[in-house]
Amino acid sequence: MLESFNSRGKTGFFFAGIGVILLLVGMIGYTITGEVEDVPTPNASNKAFFSDEPLPENFLSGFVRAELTITWDRDDVWIGLVDEDEKKRCEDVPSNFFTPGLGCDGTSTNFVAGDSGAIASEGFTWEMESGTYFAALGAKDGALPAGTEVVVSYEVHLGHSLLSLLISVGGILSGGVLIYYGRE
Repeated sequence: MLESFNSRGKTGFFFAGIGVILLLVGMIGYTITGEVEDVPTPNASNKAFFSDEPLPENFLSGFVRAELTITWDRDDVWIGLVDEDEKKRCEDVPSNFFTPGLGCDGTSTNFVAGDSGAIASEGFTWEMESGTYFAALGAKDGALPAGTEVVVSYEVHLGHSLLSLLISVGGILSGGVLIYYGRE
């Protein structure tokens, strides 16, 4: 079959094939799951505690749409997400400033997603952006006993962004044109 096409037509089949594969992969998507490690126990009331390790980054944010869903196993804690700058700001605040509105608690922390009203049974979803983000954890009603473990799980669903969809369709269309004009 390919013998009836010149190099332009064969290149068209390549572009169209890549475009169809990208289109199907983006439509099906891919899901990554894991747990946020090293989140300290919120053993002080009215204070945000931050994970040591950042969440996975979406370094292909222009090409891949990533939707992050966070859930946790306890109703007596809240979870939020902060960027790297907010985490550094909160770590620099002296502990005697942990009062509402002055420090880094559930109401004065600048969350990119989630907040002190987040409910464990519902979790929350966030459209990931490029950058480094950390989980912030706090107790709702009072301090938790030392050694209490909170399991924070995440799920990242990867799919098409507008750019990847345009590239897929563009590959299919340009491949079709090359196939049409590459006949011998």
